[in-house]
Amino acid sequence: MIRALTTLLNVANGERTARFYCDKLGFRIDNRFDTDAGLMWAQLSCGGVRLMINVSAEYAARPPREDARTYDDVVLHFAVDDARALHQELTQLGLAPGPVERQAYGLYEFTLRDPDGYELAFGSPAH
Repeated sequence: MIRALTTLLNVANGERTARFYCDKLGFRIDNRFDTDAGLMWAQLSCGGVRLMINVSAEYAARPPREDARTYDDVVLHFAVDDARALHQELTQLGLAPGPVERQAYGLYEFTLRDPDGYELAFGSPAH
């Protein structure tokens, strides 16, 4: 029986990606594997959210994800307490999230790309 899902992201630079998720989004590193080349794999968590990152030479050789259209691939959607407040915090940290939009399905949402170009969406109920 399936009991959990942890997303694994192939990334070009493990240290850069771990810093982004930890320093900007509040994740922590629960487990890691390093080689002489640096961080090669890590399991991160934030509350009940689990995420793994894996350094992949094949991934690094691909065209940049940043050039993909929005919702062109998988999107990691994070449920947050207040999307508008988080948007302000991330902007103050020097990031460039997309605009907060009120969706017809009752959420305030915005998107942001991580250092590897993965699209992240953040949503909270629109009261």
